[in-house]
Amino acid sequence: MAASASDTQEFIRLLTDHQEILRSYIYSQMPSCPDVRDILQEVNVVLWEKMSDFELGTNFGAWSCTVAYYVILNHRKKMRRDGFLIFNEELCQSLATESAKREPAILESKRLALQTCLGKLTPENRELLEIRYENQRGGMSRLAEETGRSRASLRVTLSRLRASLRQCIRSTMMVERGAR
Repeated sequence: MAASASDTQEFIRLLTDHQEILRSYIYSQMPSCPDVRDILQEVNVVLWEKMSDFELGTNFGAWSCTVAYYVILNHRKKMRRDGFLIFNEELCQSLATESAKREPAILESKRLALQTCLGKLTPENRELLEIRYENQRGGMSRLAEETGRSRASLRVTLSRLRASLRQCIRSTMMVERGAR
């Protein structure tokens, strides 16, 4: 990939759009590992360093997960040297292969479906979800205070909204699969 300004911007967009896919991929390879954030940062650095190796128009998700796989392998080697119990390499390779086949595409499809479904919510319901899931805002008690509603009422409303979003995502993905 040439390092033109527009190519660099496109690479940054792709890298940003794939953060959740990469985080999920890393987590699937290193479940319960407290270092997932550190590994993701390391993957991002390696991807940035290898930007010139990426060809625009090819599958960024597959390429970035392949890079992540090698960063994860190095991390496992370090853990093994430090005396941590690690799965055998054949099992890790099998998990990585299966994960790479489906994770990026499925997660990206779900993310796009979620964006579509969130767009179908009323502004009030969307704002309620955004407030609830912002890290800085606090929990249900704070949300109840801010909205003037009881915690029980909020729990029911949020539960219905999540169920509605799940159904919408399923429907959107089924329609997408049917269109292929």
